[in-house]
Amino acid sequence: MATIKDIARRAGVSTATVSRVLNTPDAVSEDRRQRVLQAIEQLNYTPNALARDLKTNRTGAIGILLPDITNTFTPTVIESFLQVMNRHGYNTLLCITGADPQLELEYIRMMNKKRVEGFVFLGSRSFCEKNDDYIEHIAQKLPVIMADYLDRPSVSHIMTDEEQGAYLATQYLLGLGHRRIAFLNGDHTRYTTHHFKRQGFLRAISEARASLSDCMPVTVPPNYLGGYEAACRLFALSERPTAIFAAGDQIAVGVYRAAQEHGIPIPQALSVIGFSGSPISMSVYPPLTTVSQFAQQTGEQAARLLLEILKDPQSGPRNHILAPELVLRQSCAPPTL
Repeated sequence: MATIKDIARRAGVSTATVSRVLNTPDAVSEDRRQRVLQAIEQLNYTPNALARDLKTNRTGAIGILLPDITNTFTPTVIESFLQVMNRHGYNTLLCITGADPQLELEYIRMMNKKRVEGFVFLGSRSFCEKNDDYIEHIAQKLPVIMADYLDRPSVSHIMTDEEQGAYLATQYLLGLGHRRIAFLNGDHTRYTTHHFKRQGFLRAISEARASLSDCMPVTVPPNYLGGYEAACRLFALSERPTAIFAAGDQIAVGVYRAAQEHGIPIPQALSVIGFSGSPISMSVYPPLTTVSQFAQQTGEQAARLLLEILKDPQSGPRNHILAPELVLRQSCAPPTL
């Protein structure tokens, strides 16, 4: 099997030059680059596709960046995305940023050095996200897909209509007769997903002419513990809510635990709705009514959208909005209080 030393000897260059051709080909003169590429082909250097990719300026690599994978929605999106891209011969670099703008920027630059052919950004981003201008600049040169995020009309995106999803959930609770509804949501002043959900909740409340003093948006950490602690506080009120709409299924599961500890049966004394449609919504009892975001379809559509742009880079931004669906199960009933 040929080595880098064999390639260097055949091309009449140093091993450092061969390494630069393999990793940063633009840093090598055209003459030396072509000699190295010719040696790679002659010696059948593994992987065999490497020389062809360098010649065509293709790597077959796609970069995915996301803040975390702690929720149950994102892994399904990633899995379905990878399945489609793998069928089309692409491999993926996945980086978790921890919602750290500086780390995200470092990952973007690293992926650029590896000459990825496109980027996918998963997860809701802050309104004040520091890197958005830079990402928008990248989108002028490479395909960029924003998934579950909408703020830059010049960048292609795919997302669920979260405002409509929250509207449907709230409207359903109102239709059952609930008027004391707590809405457990993340920070709507920072993240687009929580902003849209809050807008849908408020729209339904306004249309029903319900009192906001009884229908209360409550800002919580968007996780299991956030739902649990908020529900415990709500259950201590003299007039506790008869329904809780949680902006995530994990939040709703925290509400379930708090209700169990306080002896509040679901749905007889408390109705609960989640948001996501994740598998966890079927693992609790009673099964959770939830707004489905169709994680598998989101990943598949994101991949198809990216493939379309890779095929026709001059086509401009492409947007795809998925309609949410309220999945009715056994966690809601008319109020008894």
